[in-house]
Amino acid sequence: MDTRRVRFAAYVVLTAVLCLTARLWYLQIVLGPELRARSERNRSRTIRRQPPRGVIEDRTGAIVATNRTRVIVHVVPAVLAKSASEFSLLARLLGITDEELLNTIADRKRNDLDPVAVGRDVTMDRATAIEERLNELPGVTIGPEPVRHYPDGKLFGHLLGHLGQVDDRDERDKAALGYQRGDICGKLGVEGSSLDGALRGVDGATVVEVDATGRAHRVLSSHAPVPGATVRLTVDRDVQRAAYEGLAAWAQKGKPGAAVALDPNDGSVIALASVPGYDPNDFVLGISTKTWNGLQEDERNPLINRAVAGASAPGSTFKPITSSAGLETGLMNPYERVFCSGVIYLGRWAKRCHKHAGHGSVDLTAAMAESCDVYFYRMGQRMGPEPIARYAVKYGLGSRTGVDLPRVEQAGLVPTIAWKEKSPRRGPWVGGDTVDYAIGQSFLAVTPIQMASMTAALANGGTLYRPRLAESITTYEANGQVTTRKQPVTVNGKVGVSQATLDRVVAGMHAAASPGGTAYRCSLPGIEMAAKTGTAQKRRRGKMINNAWFIAFAPLENPKIAVCVTVDEGGHGGAVAGPIARAMIAAYLKIKPTAPARVDAGD
Repeated sequence: MDTRRVRFAAYVVLTAVLCLTARLWYLQIVLGPELRARSERNRSRTIRRQPPRGVIEDRTGAIVATNRTRVIVHVVPAVLAKSASEFSLLARLLGITDEELLNTIADRKRNDLDPVAVGRDVTMDRATAIEERLNELPGVTIGPEPVRHYPDGKLFGHLLGHLGQVDDRDERDKAALGYQRGDICGKLGVEGSSLDGALRGVDGATVVEVDATGRAHRVLSSHAPVPGATVRLTVDRDVQRAAYEGLAAWAQKGKPGAAVALDPNDGSVIALASVPGYDPNDFVLGISTKTWNGLQEDERNPLINRAVAGASAPGSTFKPITSSAGLETGLMNPYERVFCSGVIYLGRWAKRCHKHAGHGSVDLTAAMAESCDVYFYRMGQRMGPEPIARYAVKYGLGSRTGVDLPRVEQAGLVPTIAWKEKSPRRGPWVGGDTVDYAIGQSFLAVTPIQMASMTAALANGGTLYRPRLAESITTYEANGQVTTRKQPVTVNGKVGVSQATLDRVVAGMHAAASPGGTAYRCSLPGIEMAAKTGTAQKRRRGKMINNAWFIAFAPLENPKIAVCVTVDEGGHGGAVAGPIARAMIAAYLKIKPTAPARVDAGD
């Protein structure tokens, strides 16, 4: 025998043994933990147990958002996809096509081993049919899951917002809160605000042992989900209802509107309504195409939250700012009297007062009470537009209030000479712009929440609070600990006008809510209040229409509520928006209002 051949064969065998040993060492020592984990995953499945979303209450503890139970079906794609017949069987039992089931899995899955929700709110008949045939459906599980419910429907629609699936636009932000693609998360309103993470809660999980076909045999471990926090809002359900019902009566006539009520002492939102609106229950399980198209095609734009996004000219409700500008600059003497004949002329162009016969000789208080346009035309001509713009900004106009309603609030516009001259199409600033500006028109655009904030600042001595929606948050821990945290009060800034000026302006608003004033029909028995009516003219479809505005706070001493109401194409503010504000104030102060005074509401 050739010893060289023997020796070579021995080397080959030894090399093979060494390679095999090295491979075994690599697999068992280096990759051991990873392979063991893979093995565990192959024989077990982790099923997420999503927590019940936190309850939302109004300021009195009345529930405005809660949960009900629904049946949900999950599949493990890697297991179900092994059999086309089983895949088709599940689709048929769910009442959908194979393609729809495939698209649902593709849209929501992260990997083939994670369970994917393919059926939400499955009917009892379908749930029973699936349960009876689970032995034919490897990788499929079925069980209960909480789902959102809004007892008051449209009443809190824009305020609470709605839920929807995590998608490409918000996946990154929502992942930080524990959401996964396909989960139901807050989209708009309180549900989609900074409270979304607290409302969501913390996932639980159940780990089950499965066989080679993916069928579960026993539970290996389980921990319960932690429910979402209970959020108590600052909102008063009775005031919200008064606002909504008052606005809804006009919306039925094709005249949409909005209303906001704030606590002037800390900026708490007492009510926030926009009508027409929508029922957030329609979005819980995925809004139907018919319902969505109906909302999109409605000319009244029910998806727009007019309370924070409906910016337009406020008309004479702006006169407190014009008055502040004149008094602070010394260009307006509160005792000076101006004669109103009902019209002034800019060249050949007539600018009329809302009272064509004129108001006669009026000082500041009378001009506010009777909403004399000629008085403010003259004051605007004396001041020019820049002081008016400067004090509008001081009162918070032209910038967002910071209310926690993400992606919705608009800043509006406080026009200036420089702003207008930036666009050649607008042309230069002219005298007509100035007099219109002084009575809250021209290019001015404000939101109801900005005007409510301005009114609150007049009531409290000049502080602009950031409107807050949450009074407190109660969180629940896995160990049973419960913690309630009060939400902070935030000051946006000070208006920066003297107390003497504020007193003069408030005196004029008080006169407006007194006998002879344009807001008197909106007064309440036994309650002194300050108010201002507004009627903003706007050209629409080739004709001039009147948008109704109204602001007020009450009581005059120790104010507790500040309100702004607007109704598009409603007419005079005192006749249309004022009664809604009156009902809101009465609801908050627990007053049973008598019939309103029958007087000419005027502007």
